[in-house]
Amino acid sequence: MLNFCSTGKLWYNRDIMKDYYKILEVSESASKEDIKKAFKRLAKKYHPDINKGDKNAEERFKEVSEAYEVLGRKDEREKYDAARSGRGSFNFEGFSKDGPLGDFFYSSSGNASDMFSEILKNFNFGSSRDGSTGFSGFDSIFGSRSKKDSQHAATLKVPLITAMAGGKVQVSGLPGGTQTLDIPAGSANGSILQVKTSSGSFKLKLEIEDEHPFRVKGNNVETTICVNIAQAVLGSKIKLKDPRNQDFILTIPAGSQNGDTLRLRGLGLPGGDLLVKIEVAIPRNLSEEEKKHFIDLADRMNWRH
Repeated sequence: MLNFCSTGKLWYNRDIMKDYYKILEVSESASKEDIKKAFKRLAKKYHPDINKGDKNAEERFKEVSEAYEVLGRKDEREKYDAARSGRGSFNFEGFSKDGPLGDFFYSSSGNASDMFSEILKNFNFGSSRDGSTGFSGFDSIFGSRSKKDSQHAATLKVPLITAMAGGKVQVSGLPGGTQTLDIPAGSANGSILQVKTSSGSFKLKLEIEDEHPFRVKGNNVETTICVNIAQAVLGSKIKLKDPRNQDFILTIPAGSQNGDTLRLRGLGLPGGDLLVKIEVAIPRNLSEEEKKHFIDLADRMNWRH
């Protein structure tokens, strides 16, 4: 395990509050009806039945539902607005049968198991013949109200290599003062870290940050490499470092095109892959002799120029 030490950033209260107005794409002065219309439009757009297997759409569906649960309730919206203006704090407490989604998320018996079919029926999203929605269940997407692990006080931003390889992060602003926390190797985006201090215990949600040259996209990690024309045409082998800072050999297939993406399975965050985008470098400022060589090649290949 690498002994990678970096400075984490801890955000409390209004600094970690989600912007529900932005999530629902409405103004802060939006009416209750405008908020409802925005939710129905976005929920239909990101519903998992329409975006099967798309984890990003699944996360957006969760976000717009959470935003509607808060902004669709007068009392919750007032508390949320007050916290945004610096008067107190706000934490999302989960979906309630008293909330705007109560009719859809709870059956008459109080069981939430049929809520997705209810949403489909009431919002005309469509469903499969057996009545299933393609979801593995409410808890796996939204988290049950009884699952306290989904509630956390703050988000801890962690560099990608620290999350991948494991390491230490020094965090200020914790109860009891600055502390050095151990980040387990292979930590996933959104995973919960249980922290125990002399002042008690609490949970931190890990947010994995981009780290040049890598970009975090859900569970996948993306990067871009530049190859010359010969490498793209003939194929090549390139020595690179993966997000864990370990060397590996990447094979560039012969005939690779500009913009092609190579998928290296299992080299991303847990459950994700490393996606390497290829950019082909076009030479500039050629000498007259070099231009002649390209013209000769183009003529032999019957390329227009």
